[in-house]
Amino acid sequence: METSNNFLDFLRRCSLREKDAWDLFVERYSNLIYNYIIRTLKKYYYFFQNDEVDDIFNRIIVALLDRNCRRLKNFRGENERSFGAYLREICFHITVDFLREQKDFVELEQIQYRICDDDKSERFDDKELKDIIEILRDKLPERHKLLFTLIYKEGLDLDEIADMMDLKLNALHQLKFRMLSNLAKIAKKMDLYNDLKSFISDS
Repeated sequence: METSNNFLDFLRRCSLREKDAWDLFVERYSNLIYNYIIRTLKKYYYFFQNDEVDDIFNRIIVALLDRNCRRLKNFRGENERSFGAYLREICFHITVDFLREQKDFVELEQIQYRICDDDKSERFDDKELKDIIEILRDKLPERHKLLFTLIYKEGLDLDEIADMMDLKLNALHQLKFRMLSNLAKIAKKMDLYNDLKSFISDS
């Protein structure tokens, strides 16, 4: 794995669309992107064809190049591990966008969130609550938003997230606490805290 400075310089060259950097980017991250796509499709029980996976892969590459590589320039992490988590979220959202286009796909609103903690997993059925949580999530800072997505939408274990975000487990617990506190503050400002109490207490 590259040092942080070397990796950030590599990413900067990718954001400038330097051909040798982009060739290396595709070579380095293609398998990872394909794995993220397939994991998301399987998560939503979508029976996919290989050409559909290729289509989503191409959409992700186009999205990374879009608007002068805006998504790469918006990366605020410090190393390759945190970029992996950032890339994972991009792949997740673009794959979900693809799923929304499929006529035979069950509406995403009918699929329950996985609410995970160290030793428990439960599900929310209340669509109104899920809508409220989505509104609040979008108002979180990017780092908190990413953590929220990895825990509550992708259902990853905290150990796995800590490795992806290059954090010690204690530091991740502190980040999670700050994220939930921030979520509660936003909810109070929007007069939505009473609706959110059950989510906060169970998280």
